[in-house]
Amino acid sequence: MIEPCLGNIAGLEPSDGYLAHLRKLCDGYGIVMIFDEVKTGFRLSNGGARETYNVIPDISTYAKSLGNGYPVAAFGGSKDVMSVVGSGNVTHAGTFGANGCSMAAAKAVLDILDSSPVLADLAKRGEHLKAGLDKVLTEADIPHQMSGHPNMQGFLLTETPIKEVRDLVHHDADMYLKIMTHLYENGIWAEDDAREPWFLCEAHTAEIIDETLNKFEDAVNAAKD
Repeated sequence: MIEPCLGNIAGLEPSDGYLAHLRKLCDGYGIVMIFDEVKTGFRLSNGGARETYNVIPDISTYAKSLGNGYPVAAFGGSKDVMSVVGSGNVTHAGTFGANGCSMAAAKAVLDILDSSPVLADLAKRGEHLKAGLDKVLTEADIPHQMSGHPNMQGFLLTETPIKEVRDLVHHDADMYLKIMTHLYENGIWAEDDAREPWFLCEAHTAEIIDETLNKFEDAVNAAKD
């Protein structure tokens, strides 16, 4: 069971070949491979992380973006695995299963994603945001590491490469908090914990991203004083 990219570590993405290697190991040892796509599903691309990284697990779990704010969760997988559910061997039940309002929201989300390039367009704006944040930090001579997919990105203030949770000890949390506090006081609300990625949504227009970058530059300069 794995989260394809780390939603609570600034969206850190897997090293090249890592997920494919896990897939090979699971196949070789007869292990069911499960992707936790609660954060990545219907956010990175229409097919989630499995499409983005071109590795297909046996089961994927979804929530959050599937309902666009409505409470909903789902899971799915290969025919061999899913055929066991409800067969008498494995029981699946939930207190709010098949809630009409949440199902309608999820259907609307899937219809929109299927009929328009929402996530691809969002990724372009996300790339602009990511490049802008990187530029501001570089010009301010603040050591940092950009991370994550454009739609689920982040940055860490560090001189030491961060590849996993233990490496977060090298992140300058105090400076990050100063920057985020200044942003908040000037109308931009971002999580003050760098472990939480900057999630983009369709409502984040190019104008909003430009305004964010302008205020981010102000916040960085203020934090350095």
